[in-house]
Amino acid sequence: MTRFAGKFDPIQLRSGGVGTNAGAAADAVSVGDTFGSIRATSPKYDQIAADAMQTRSQEKQAAMQAEAAVTSAAVQAKASVKAAEKSASASKTGSMFGAIGSIAGAAIGLSDESTKHTVDTIEDALETLRNLRPVTFFYKEEYSASPERMHHGFIAQEFQKEMPDATYYDENIGKLCIDTTDLIGLLVRANQQLETRLMRLEAKQALAAV
Repeated sequence: MTRFAGKFDPIQLRSGGVGTNAGAAADAVSVGDTFGSIRATSPKYDQIAADAMQTRSQEKQAAMQAEAAVTSAAVQAKASVKAAEKSASASKTGSMFGAIGSIAGAAIGLSDESTKHTVDTIEDALETLRNLRPVTFFYKEEYSASPERMHHGFIAQEFQKEMPDATYYDENIGKLCIDTTDLIGLLVRANQQLETRLMRLEAKQALAAV
């Protein structure tokens, strides 16, 4: 009977088998928890990539907006400069013609005898007018609102040689100007002189025919 000294216990075997399976299951759960924990705490590369793409898109959009703003500012600045130059030119022109107009207005409006002295009759207007050089001209763009318009008049430097008292320097624009109202008296006197000469010539012809 010594052959069966070791007693076979099927229950114990089953018990050991159950214990072994439970340990393996526990190990499996432990490993799963570990990987789950690692995955939960590891960087979210998909989210990082998405955030990076969004950031690049925002940066590109900001750069485009900045470039558009700079371009717009440059265009506005250029337009402002051009408008300022045009305004300055118009102001300068207005000042020039305003000064001429005020002098002419004063000369025409103020003619009372009590305001004058040393009044003398013009003896020879023809000589003075003969030495003047009437010209046609166009004002440069910076001195006229209508540079395409042709004018009739004189050159101040030439006019000054014959009629210095009717020529003046405008400090506001830094240019030489003339008062053409002084020509009115000369033109009237020249017409009188020519009429007198014509009458004398007609009288001579009438006497010669007798």
